[in-house]
Amino acid sequence: MFVLVLSILATVAIFLYGLPYCVSKGGPISATLLGRIDSEKQAKLEQSFQQGRKRWTLVRSLEKNQVLLQYFYKWTGVDKKKIEETLARLGIDISLTEIVLFRLISMCFIISSLASLSIIMVHGEKIGVVNGLPLTISLFLYLLPNMLLDRADKRAKAEIREQVPIFFSIVQSLVEAGMPLQQAVKQTARRFDARLGRELASLEMGEKRHGNWRKALEELAFRWEVDSLTTIALEMNEAMKKGVSLSQMLSVQVEEQVRQQEDEAATHMNRLNIRLLPFVILLMGLPLLFLVMGPAFIGIGESL
Repeated sequence: MFVLVLSILATVAIFLYGLPYCVSKGGPISATLLGRIDSEKQAKLEQSFQQGRKRWTLVRSLEKNQVLLQYFYKWTGVDKKKIEETLARLGIDISLTEIVLFRLISMCFIISSLASLSIIMVHGEKIGVVNGLPLTISLFLYLLPNMLLDRADKRAKAEIREQVPIFFSIVQSLVEAGMPLQQAVKQTARRFDARLGRELASLEMGEKRHGNWRKALEELAFRWEVDSLTTIALEMNEAMKKGVSLSQMLSVQVEEQVRQQEDEAATHMNRLNIRLLPFVILLMGLPLLFLVMGPAFIGIGESL
């Protein structure tokens, strides 16, 4: 118990040391009206050129020491490449260093919980549920960042997968009406208020970074790792290189994706029916059994 209290105190000390700069008192407030106006203008100017939210002091210190940070990646079991790709896809304003720091604090709790359980075992006491609760909570906190990121990433990919047929059916209609493909995708993305529309609307920035629109589209498709989006992007790039018609290709791809989603929905419903079948049998079988066997038992009781 003493080790657990020390670990909590150390964690609170780290938290207080790493508080963001925004909780500080700031500069002195001017007594004159002109001074206050100047301070407000300066604050707005700094906010306009601010790169992002302010990091904790401890996070900034770890980011400066890359050698120590690499060791922390190994100690905490953080997959740097995978988590960085997930954060880039989701656009979450959380740094990898913050996740590492959270896992380090969770590891401190795990070590203290194990030490507390070891002391209890040395003294010959029984280990109950209450004694093992801190270790369970510590393990849950250690796994929590990866669980949340994986869940959010799967949900975002599912949204992209569902929106692909709808989005590119609109693109197909615009292409058949005579609009160029790139312009049709841009126009649809501006009016498509969903995740796929926002991602494709950001291709204008990716076009400047990758040199042309086709490479930006291909990079977007490979970054999201959605098969339907990747297939359509590669087919579009190949058709644009060859200069062939895109309307028929988009029609085939959209129909194939719709058929695939229908098959997935049917498979999901079949699995759901199989899972619910025992409950249906239980809830419907018992009343039927009572209706069938009830009169027989009543007759036996009367004859006795």
